Amino acid sequence: MSSFIRPSLTDIHALLSGHCGLIVHFSGTPKGAGSDFDLLFPDDLRKVANGHSQSGLSCSIVKPTDEFAHLSYANATGCIGVVLGLQSEHSLVDAHPHDCGTFMVDGVRQTPSARDMTTHHIDATITCRASGNYNEWIIANYSVLGIFAAAPFRISANIPIDYPDDVPANLRTSVDAPGFKYLSLEEIAAEFPDQPIYSYVNGALVEWGQASWKSIPHSQLYP
Repeated sequence: MSSFIRPSLTDIHALLSGHCGLIVHFSGTPKGAGSDFDLLFPDDLRKVANGHSQSGLSCSIVKPTDEFAHLSYANATGCIGVVLGLQSEHSLVDAHPHDCGTFMVDGVRQTPSARDMTTHHIDATITCRASGNYNEWIIANYSVLGIFAAAPFRISANIPIDYPDDVPANLRTSVDAPGFKYLSLEEIAAEFPDQPIYSYVNGALVEWGQASWKSIPHSQLYP
């Protein structure tokens, strides 16, 4: 956890509420972007959901107007992730409006530029985020609030190679190659049966249930 000065947890929640923002650790697409484990979906997110990275996770703050579909200018490193809560204000280890250059050492995420932060500094990580890019919050000692899933529900996966018809059999292999896979909401829910599924639809924060989305208050996640 951070030893630097932070606003109160109430103030951080109020700041997030002003943007309808969620703290999300994403399963990277492509894999490697924002990833803390050498695992593919769903194992990477299960590890987070089971509390196995309390020493620090790379996250982004996402909000209703964000872009997730286009890889070249998305506002997050993936489409599916774990929504995290803060156990205290010091769970916020570091935050920047861009990638803050963190790295892993012996399973612990290191941040090279942590400092004291006011609500103004933290708000700027959202308002000053570059267009078509993502911000980074480092969260330690977290709680798990649920799963975030944004269309097109794309994940990194090892998939069969799609050879052109004219490639002879002796030049083909049965080994899968890194690629992308697209899931349904039902498939995502089946992977995390004990977690609520959240998203943004038509500018609103929503929760998946009974085969449909329903609007929920932001305070349901960050009171």
